[in-house]
Amino acid sequence: MANHLSEEEQIEAFKSWWAENGLKSVAAVVIVVGGFFGWQGWNDAQQERAEQGSAIYGDMLEIVNNQRPDEPLSADKQASINATADQLKEEYNGSGYAHFAALLKAKLAVDNDDLELAVSELEWVLNNNPTATTATLATLRLARVESALGNVEKALQMIETVDAGDMVSAYEEAKGDFYVALGNYDAAYTAYQKALDTDQSGDTRVASILRLKLGQAKPSAKEEAVTDQAE
Repeated sequence: MANHLSEEEQIEAFKSWWAENGLKSVAAVVIVVGGFFGWQGWNDAQQERAEQGSAIYGDMLEIVNNQRPDEPLSADKQASINATADQLKEEYNGSGYAHFAALLKAKLAVDNDDLELAVSELEWVLNNNPTATTATLATLRLARVESALGNVEKALQMIETVDAGDMVSAYEEAKGDFYVALGNYDAAYTAYQKALDTDQSGDTRVASILRLKLGQAKPSAKEEAVTDQAE
């Protein structure tokens, strides 16, 4: 199973961000600004800014969406995506566009084994007022990267007490992977079982991989691992 959620899931999380914050932001400013004309002018400016941010983010996604699944992004395309992400982070700091641009930049960094850059981008997301949904996504990805860097205990601590919401299954699978890396097969088995029980993806491949991991974490599997290490 992929260690990182898909770009489609990023888009769904972005929609959730807008649903949670779009109208709240509008309502708050109406109270402060007051008056029809003041509100109308602010609304026009905000709409224009939102459209500009959306267009920039859309251009970045278009590069990815037009890429064949079996073909890696060229160096020029990756450079273009990274530059666009940096532009969104600078000019639309704290917006959903900037957050998801940084998430995409982090994903490309992982694909290129530049884990330190991935950590930097994911920490930027978490430090720039993300919504709860975005923070949950970024935290999981950051924990995966920390684990890949060898900081398994740190990775586990990062996600142990998080209210994962709709990402419970992904979080539990990650916990299982971390527990296996730490040699705690009993805890891994429990985590994988919960991941399987809470999986709502409807993807048979996901369920199959979770069952495989569950089988490998059984007490019998643990005993075999200890025996192999002894030999």
